[in-house]
Amino acid sequence: MGSKVTISRFVGLVFLVAALSGTTNAMAAGGTTPQGLKADGPRLQGLADRYAQLRGYTQDGLRADGLRYQAMARAYADRPAASFYTPQALKAEGLRWQRMAQVYSQPQVVRDSGFDWGAAGIGALGFFVVMLCASALIFGIRRIRQEKLAV
Repeated sequence: MGSKVTISRFVGLVFLVAALSGTTNAMAAGGTTPQGLKADGPRLQGLADRYAQLRGYTQDGLRADGLRYQAMARAYADRPAASFYTPQALKAEGLRWQRMAQVYSQPQVVRDSGFDWGAAGIGALGFFVVMLCASALIFGIRRIRQEKLAV
């Protein structure tokens, strides 16, 4: 009898948590009060003013960024791509790209049976899980009612 009560309490706790989380989400979505809106207004305005001050760019900052980007472009332009790879690596990459071009240039015939068995299996598994949960819930409710009647 102890395990039956524990399971039923657990199921009840799960439903209680689900119900309470649903109501708190509903309150957060549309349950604001006029006082809450009045308090949020100045707070959000203060945040907007603070971020507007942080967002400003100076001429020296823009010039420094421009010089940095130009230096990066020169550094990457002066290094040829061949300096990163050995001759063997370049040959292997070339062979790999050639093979990929050959594979993708040939049309592939896909035979479709018209029925997606994978999707059907996922749907059947989902239905099975829902029915299993429903039967466990019904079984648990019947046990609780039988215990109450017997007492």
